[in-house]
Amino acid sequence: MNPITQSQPRITLVTPSLNAKKTIGRTLCSIEEQRYPNLQMICVDGNSSDSTPEIIERYRHIVSHVIREKDKNVADAVNKGFRLADGEIFCYLNADDALVPGALECVARTFMENPDIDVVTGGCRRVFADGSELITQVPENFLETLSMRNGIEQPSTFWRAAVHRRLGELDESYQLAFDWEWWNRLHASGARFKRISDVLSVYYFSEDNLTSRAGHRVINEMYRVTKTYGPFRGYIADVYRFLFRAFDMHGCYDQSFHDLPFAKRLLFGGTLSLLYKLFGRQAINCYNWNWASKQVRGLVWYK
Repeated sequence: MNPITQSQPRITLVTPSLNAKKTIGRTLCSIEEQRYPNLQMICVDGNSSDSTPEIIERYRHIVSHVIREKDKNVADAVNKGFRLADGEIFCYLNADDALVPGALECVARTFMENPDIDVVTGGCRRVFADGSELITQVPENFLETLSMRNGIEQPSTFWRAAVHRRLGELDESYQLAFDWEWWNRLHASGARFKRISDVLSVYYFSEDNLTSRAGHRVINEMYRVTKTYGPFRGYIADVYRFLFRAFDMHGCYDQSFHDLPFAKRLLFGGTLSLLYKLFGRQAINCYNWNWASKQVRGLVWYK
C-alpha cells in the first residue's frame, strides 16, 4: 500500500468499550500505527470497572474525544460517537479488533479514486479462540444476497458521512446484528458499494466476546433482518427459521449431505428439493444460521 500523495480525507473511527482491558490496547495501537494524518478517533466507554479508561488515556495523543457513561448496548455507544463525528468517512472498530498496517491509507485512496462510491468494504483476517485463522473476502454477489447472508466484515467496512447523515443512526433495537441491518439499509437506500480485495482488519474471536456467545439472540435478530429486507416479501426468513428448527438443530448442516444417515438424507433432501422449486436454489442455499445453531448446541461454532 503506497502513501497517498494528495490531501487525505478526514476519517472518523469510533471504538465502543466495556471492561476491555485485555484487548483495547491492541486496538488503539493498531490505529496509532496507521500514522494517518487526518484522523478523528472517538472512544465511547460504558463506565468500565477495570483498567480500560486508563489504557485509553495512554492513547490520548490519537484519541480526539472520550465519552464515559453507561450505554444501552453497542449500537447506542457507537451512535454516541458518531454524533461527535466531523470526518468525511466513518467506521467503527470494536475494542477487540484491529486494523492492519496501511488500512486507512488504502481506504482513503479508494474513496478518492471513486468519488461516486458511498461504501468501501474489504477483506478481513479472522483469528479464532483456538488460534486458527481464516482470511475472508467479500463475495462477488454480496449485494445480491445481502438480505439473506451477511458477506461483509464489519471492521473492514467504511462509508461516507453524507450517506450516514441521510439515513440516520444505527438501530439500537438490535443487540448484535445492527451492523447487518445497517448494510441492508444502506443498500436499500441506493448507496453504492465497492468491494476490494485488500485485507483491512483483524477480527478477533474469543470465547467470551458477543459474537462467540450469541446463540438464540443472534438467530432472532438475523430473522428480523431477513424478514425486513429479504426477497419474497420477507417470507424467506420464515423458511430459514423452519430449516433451523427442523434440520439445523438436528445436525443436518454440520456435515456433508452425503455423510448424513439415510433417513435424514431422504427427509432433508426431499424438503430442499421442494424449497428449491418454490424459492430457487440461491435463496435456499444462502441459509447461514449453522454457526449460531452450533453455539446453541454447545459445539465449536467456527469449524
